[in-house]
Amino acid sequence: MVKLRQWITGAILVLGCYYLGTWLSSSTGLPLPGALTGLLILLAVLFIAPKTEPLVARAASPLLSHMSVLFVPAVLGVSAYWKEIAENGWAIGIAIVITTCISLGISAKIAEKLLASRHTRASQVPFDKSEGKQVTGQKAVKKMVRKGSDND
Repeated sequence: MVKLRQWITGAILVLGCYYLGTWLSSSTGLPLPGALTGLLILLAVLFIAPKTEPLVARAASPLLSHMSVLFVPAVLGVSAYWKEIAENGWAIGIAIVITTCISLGISAKIAEKLLASRHTRASQVPFDKSEGKQVTGQKAVKKMVRKGSDND
């Protein structure tokens, strides 16, 4: 019964964000599709309230397990416009390659900065070579104070 309640809550959250995004896009004239706006709203909700993540995961997992079935209408839509796609194939191919390179580059830069900041924080924790592990507690504080005074 608890799992069903969690699934319903997660489904309401996902659908609520979707419909809110659709409403916002149509009422304000945003240049983003409603589904994408709803996805951004859901992302904001997950950042603001991380405890909702298991609820969303429980509701989304059946959809994700059958994702290939959900793409059938899109594939059929492509076949309906095959003539236009064939006429503009080079332009579509170039656009796909360029946008993929740009998005991968931006993602790599963001990941690089995040990993560098994580590495910097991890390297600030003192390491005791004699014990072969990182030092915690009072010992760590003393070691960090000594390390700071060595640099002065």
